[in-house]
Amino acid sequence: MSQFSRRGYIHRSLGSMGRGALTSFSQSWRTSLNARVVSAIVAIGVLTSIVTAVIVANQTRSQLYERAVSAATEQFYGARSQAQYVFDSANAQTSGAVQEIANAQVRSQFEPIRGVVGTALIRSPGQNTGNYLVADVGAPTPATVMDVLTPELREAVQESSSPQWQAVAIAKGEEYTLPGILIGATVRLPNAGMYEFYTLYSLENEEVTVAQVSRVLMLATIALLTIVAVATGVLVNVVLKPVRAAAENARQLAGGAFDVRMDDRGEDELAQLGSAFNQMAESLQDQFTRLERLSQVQQNFVSAVSHELRTPVTTIRMAGQLIYDKRSELPSSLRRSAELQHSQLISLDTMLSDLLEISRFDAGSMVLETSKIDVVEIVRRVIISQAPLIEANGVPVTLSARGETVASVDSRRIERIVRNLVVNAVEHAEGGPVKVRVVGSDTAVAVEVSDRGIGLSPEQASHVFDRFWRADTSRVRKSGGTGLGLTIAREDALLHEGRLQATGELGVGSTFLLTVPRTQKAAFTPPLPLRVAAAEDWQDSGDIPIEIARADTTGSLPAVGTTGTIPAIRATAVAPVDASGGAAAASSPKNAVPGTGVSGTTTHTQSAPTGTIAPTGTAAPTGPAGKEDA
Repeated sequence: MSQFSRRGYIHRSLGSMGRGALTSFSQSWRTSLNARVVSAIVAIGVLTSIVTAVIVANQTRSQLYERAVSAATEQFYGARSQAQYVFDSANAQTSGAVQEIANAQVRSQFEPIRGVVGTALIRSPGQNTGNYLVADVGAPTPATVMDVLTPELREAVQESSSPQWQAVAIAKGEEYTLPGILIGATVRLPNAGMYEFYTLYSLENEEVTVAQVSRVLMLATIALLTIVAVATGVLVNVVLKPVRAAAENARQLAGGAFDVRMDDRGEDELAQLGSAFNQMAESLQDQFTRLERLSQVQQNFVSAVSHELRTPVTTIRMAGQLIYDKRSELPSSLRRSAELQHSQLISLDTMLSDLLEISRFDAGSMVLETSKIDVVEIVRRVIISQAPLIEANGVPVTLSARGETVASVDSRRIERIVRNLVVNAVEHAEGGPVKVRVVGSDTAVAVEVSDRGIGLSPEQASHVFDRFWRADTSRVRKSGGTGLGLTIAREDALLHEGRLQATGELGVGSTFLLTVPRTQKAAFTPPLPLRVAAAEDWQDSGDIPIEIARADTTGSLPAVGTTGTIPAIRATAVAPVDASGGAAAASSPKNAVPGTGVSGTTTHTQSAPTGTIAPTGTAAPTGPAGKEDA
C-alpha cells in the first residue's frame, strides 16, 4: 500500500469515526434527558473554567511582570549609582586606565543567576568633550544588548536623567524567545564624557512560573470538571429515576395496566409527582371500569333486545307478508297501507339484523366461512341486485377488473361490504357516474368504489365508519338503515384481516377502498393506493370492462353488452333474483341475509313506461344506509 493510500484510508477511518461519534451524541441528546443535563452542565463548567483560567493566568502574568519590572528597576538604580560612584572616585590618568575601570564595572553587573543576562556601556552620540575615549563595553558582548536596543529607548535615555526601560524579546535559539526588560540611563566617565549604561534582565523565571500556574489551573479544571460531570450524572440519575418510573408507568397505563402505581413516600416534589400520578391512575381506572360496565350493559341490552325482538318481528313479518300477498283482494284504500306496512317491516327486519350483527362483533363470536371465489362475480351480483336503486337514482354504474381476482373469502360478508359501498355511492352520486374497480395482485384483491357526487371532507372520512355517524343529518336515507352499515362493513373487512378505507373531496367525489388478502392470515401488499379517484381520468385506468347482466323478457340474465354500464334497467317480465344476487331461490324467511335488508326471493317488474321498478315478490331489495351509515 502506497503512502498516499495509507493516508487516504486513515482519513476515511477518522471521518467515519467522527461521524459515528456525532450521530451517537445526537441520538443521546434527543433521547436522554440525563445526557442533555450532564452535557449542559459540563459545557457551562468548561466555559466558566476557561474564562477563569484565562483571567487568573493574565492576572498572574501581569502581577509577576510588574513585580519583575519593579525589582529590576530598583536593582538597576543601585548598579547605576555604584558605577557612577566608582567612576567618580577613580584616579585614572590614562585612557587605558579609564577603559579598565569601565570594563570591570560593566562585567561586574553581569549575573545570569540573578536574571541579568547582558550589560553594556555605550558612548552617547555627539560627544565632543573629554580627554579620553573609551570603547563600547558589553557583557558577555555588546551585541547581546545591541540586538534588542531600539532607537526609541536610546533617545529616551539620552533625553532623561532618570532610568528608562522597555520590554523586549530575548532570542533563545532560532525560533524561541524569552520575555525580558532592558533598562538604561546615562553615566559620566571622568575625562571621557557621557555614556549610556544598559542592563538586560530576563523574565524566564517568571515565564516558567506562569506556565506552571497555567498547568496547575488546567489540571485542576479537568479534575473539577470530571468531578462535576460524575456528580451531576449521579445526581441527575437519582432525580430522574422517579421521572423514568413515571414514564414507564404512563406507558403501561396507556396500554391498559391501570393498576400501576408510583412510590409517593416523602414530601418533596418527586413525592408530589408520585401522588398526583397515583391519583390520576386511580381516576382513570375508575372511569375505565365505569365505562366498561356501561359498555357491557349497552352491549347486553342491544343483544338481549335484538334477540328478544327476533321472534315477534318474524311473526309480524310473516303476517304482514300474507297481507301483502293478498293486497290485490283488498280495497284500494287498504292496498297502499299494506304496501307501506310491508316496506316498513322490511326496514325493521334490516335494523334488527344489523343490531344482531353488531352485537356478535362486540361479543367476538364472528367466524369466517371462507371459500375460493372470484370477487368480480360477487361485485357483479351486488350491482345486479341493486338495479332498482340504480335506476331510481339514474346513476350510470361501470364495473372493470384487472389482475388475479380469485381469493379465499367469506362471500356473504364480502357481498355485504360491497353492497354497502355501492348503495352509498349510488345514493350520494347526485346523478353522477359510479365506477367499481376490482384489482388483484399476487397477495391481495382490492375493490374500489368511486363516485363523482357530493364528496367527503377529510374530517368526515375519519368518522365515516363510526357507529350511527351521519355526514349530513338533514339528508334522508332512501334505502333505510340503522347507521351501522359501514361499521359492520369495516368489521367484516377486519375479520378478513384486510382493511376498509375512505377518502374524498367535497364537490369532487368520494372513494371507498376494500383490500383483503387472497389467502387468509397472510401478509399482503395493497394492489391500489387510497386516493380520490373522482379527480382522475377514468378512461385511462387500463382495466378491462366487465359485462353486467339484467333481466329480459325470458326471465334469464344475459349480458347487456361490453360497456359494463347500468344506466337504467327496464324489465318487461318478472325475473326472480335471490338474496345474494344470483338465480331464483325459494321464498322463505330462512334465506334472509343478516344486515342486507333482503329476505327470500325478490322480483322486479316494470310498472310504468318510464322504467320505474316496483317490488312484486316476497321482498324488495334494500341496502344499508349510505355514507351516513358509518
